Amino acid sequence: MSTALNDLVIVAGVAGMFLLLIGPHEFGHFIFAKLFKVRVIEFSIGAGPEIWSIVRDKTVYALRAIPVLGYVRMGGMEAGDLDDPSGFHTRPAWQRLVILAAGPAANFLVAMILITGYNLTQLNDVPGRVASVLPNSPAAAAGIHVGDQLKTVDGQPITSPDQLRNIENSAPNAAIVLGGVRSDGSRFSVIVTPHCVVDGGTTSCQVGISARWSVVTAQDAIGNGVAFPYNAVKNIVQGLGDLVTGKVPGGVLGPNGVTGPIGIGDVAYQAVSLGLETYIPIVALLSVALGFTNLLPLLALDGGRMVVVLIEVVRRKPFDRTMELNFQRAGLVALLILAALISYLDVQRIATGQFPGLTH
Repeated sequence: MSTALNDLVIVAGVAGMFLLLIGPHEFGHFIFAKLFKVRVIEFSIGAGPEIWSIVRDKTVYALRAIPVLGYVRMGGMEAGDLDDPSGFHTRPAWQRLVILAAGPAANFLVAMILITGYNLTQLNDVPGRVASVLPNSPAAAAGIHVGDQLKTVDGQPITSPDQLRNIENSAPNAAIVLGGVRSDGSRFSVIVTPHCVVDGGTTSCQVGISARWSVVTAQDAIGNGVAFPYNAVKNIVQGLGDLVTGKVPGGVLGPNGVTGPIGIGDVAYQAVSLGLETYIPIVALLSVALGFTNLLPLLALDGGRMVVVLIEVVRRKPFDRTMELNFQRAGLVALLILAALISYLDVQRIATGQFPGLTH
């Protein structure tokens, strides 16, 4: 593939990732707002300068220059428009909750579809087939390629997914012998020395490959796809817990801490370079992460707005809309400042080689 074409594929892949994250999320809010007859002023993918727009049924549909954001402007949620009879706040509590929850729900649904769809393309896959090889990894240096089938490690048949990892970790920095069959049917045997990292007293080693070990059935594909958001959220919560409790060196803002749009863009760049086997699961994981993050009970996020609705139900009295708007604005400013800080840290991590990404 030519350099220009390769660059075009990478740009399209990165842009496509953000569209798959932002587009369905905002469409979830939009479709239920329309269903419940809430006036939708604008449905925008992106932020900043307008690239294209069209007006249909008094709603502006727009594409804007910055692809990492998006929004649905509904009536009754801005200064001077709080008393709109078709506004968001005039609808019953359950409808407002559905509108707010629909964005994150769309992210979870996208993840399910991506994982299920990809798994369905792998039906009856060969156990041990190498799905991806990290660039500059020991496996890449040894000449292992995507499509190779791993058969043995140190002369012993590979019978379980954890066997290779256990051997890697049992003798850090010790060379191992991998044997298998190429995609053309020829046999190979290579010597690989795993790359080992010590993190918090724990040594983790890897040769830099991802392989499928189980035969995929349609039932497996659908089951794994449906369960993916739950498993991903569980891992995200555990990871956040490790960051907060100091189990991860550097904590929340350290080299392995939270990341923002710039870090996500770097991960997207790497994922496109590694092929669909890596790209699709990464997009699905980020989609779940976006949905989960928006459900957090923080001002300006969907979760924070849902908390406001629930408190109104309990107290049986609406909040002062002007005061609520001011609080939401303050929350948005705080989130933007945090995003700017995280983006600065992302740039610093990437520039100094500390950003873990997918290839470290």
